[in-house]
Amino acid sequence: MALQFKIELNHKVDEIMTAEPTTLGEKLTQLAPKEQAPVMVKMHPIQRVANWVFLAVFGAAIFWYSVQPVMDLWILLGAVVVWVGLAWLLFRPKTAQRSRAAAVDRHFLLAGDLQGFMVDLSLRERSAVIDGSNIYHFGHQNQLDAQVLGMIADQLRAEKFRIVCFFDASIFYTLSEHGAFSDREPHSWDLLCDIFGLNQHEIYVVPSGVQADKFILSCLRHLPKAVAVTNDQFRDYAKTYSDVMKGDEWRKGIFISKNEIKMHKHRFKQPLFLA
Repeated sequence: MALQFKIELNHKVDEIMTAEPTTLGEKLTQLAPKEQAPVMVKMHPIQRVANWVFLAVFGAAIFWYSVQPVMDLWILLGAVVVWVGLAWLLFRPKTAQRSRAAAVDRHFLLAGDLQGFMVDLSLRERSAVIDGSNIYHFGHQNQLDAQVLGMIADQLRAEKFRIVCFFDASIFYTLSEHGAFSDREPHSWDLLCDIFGLNQHEIYVVPSGVQADKFILSCLRHLPKAVAVTNDQFRDYAKTYSDVMKGDEWRKGIFISKNEIKMHKHRFKQPLFLA
């Protein structure tokens, strides 16, 4: 009975893993093993303490024998080399491959999503992947600051697009420098919601030290009905994401003409006139 139950359970797992994915999380779970990066394995605290004790005792022994007149120089050097080698073996970073079912926790698109909404993005919905920092800078250059991004997101939302707005980690400092909020005000998603008119489950601030470009293009790669809203052409990623950057429909640039915000390759159902 137990064996039969185990076989049936394995069949159910196989069916789930091979079923056609409907969300971004499911799709990333089913990635081929070569697309699943290894993960770091943390050392247990007790093991770490034991390693330090061992190295301390070994190092003390080397020092003790080094002060003895009978200690040969070559023996001392050899002992030091052994000590360094042991230190590297005991404390070097270790990696391990997780199962496919845990791949969802590893992919950088989901790992960096502090709001946790990316995993449930539908592959069947139309998504507008907005380059938030790029569109904000466009607005600032036209003395409109956050107004352009807010109006575009609101209109695309009304047209049944799922909004996913990526910001560089520096967006808070940029907004502060431009006087959007006080230096003493804490950085939060609520702040971005108020400034840009976005919802919390539409905002993705990428980790510090990396650009949003890679996140945007990877999002386009895995969401079949997604388009990028940006004036950036991502030339540095032309080879890596050549499968995404085909034709001229994947990217929608923004421009202003006769006091109206317009988008290349897309006509808003409701014109966006500036006040």
